[in-house]
Amino acid sequence: MKWLRITLQVIGALSLLVVATAGPWLAYNLHKETSERINVAKPKDALFILNWGGIPTNQNFKVIASYQSQQSLTGDHLDYYCIELLKFEVADFAKEEWRDGPETNPLLAEALELAVNDAREYADCFPSFEEANSPAMKAMFWSMVTHGRQPSAADIILYDPKSKRLYYVSYKT
Repeated sequence: MKWLRITLQVIGALSLLVVATAGPWLAYNLHKETSERINVAKPKDALFILNWGGIPTNQNFKVIASYQSQQSLTGDHLDYYCIELLKFEVADFAKEEWRDGPETNPLLAEALELAVNDAREYADCFPSFEEANSPAMKAMFWSMVTHGRQPSAADIILYDPKSKRLYYVSYKT
């Protein structure tokens, strides 16, 4: 029975050691991943937006503004990017995804309105809903999730040919 007592003491000591070292590490990394990031995005951080939109990434572009909110355990968040592009060319695989405004599908229009209004709370660079849902704007809905008949999450990319700006907003409520 002496060997059982020693084995249990060793297991207890190792468990205590794991908790003592993993606890602070986990708390630090969770905080690091969930803290707000305002206007710190670099062009490499925005490459996924160009890739999703079928826009060439081998060009000089500038991230004018960005925001990444804290993410809750359920994934609730708000992220946006305002990007200045030199050229807007769309690859063949994405051409059918881009549409000229205004959005005629009421559910997509509602998702766009929620996204743009949320982003405008933090960013002066974002267009108003009226501008975003106008014939002057091109839009790509990467994804949208509904809860019942209401949009609850969306990833939307907009392009304004006049200002040569690309806008991305992602939200989940």
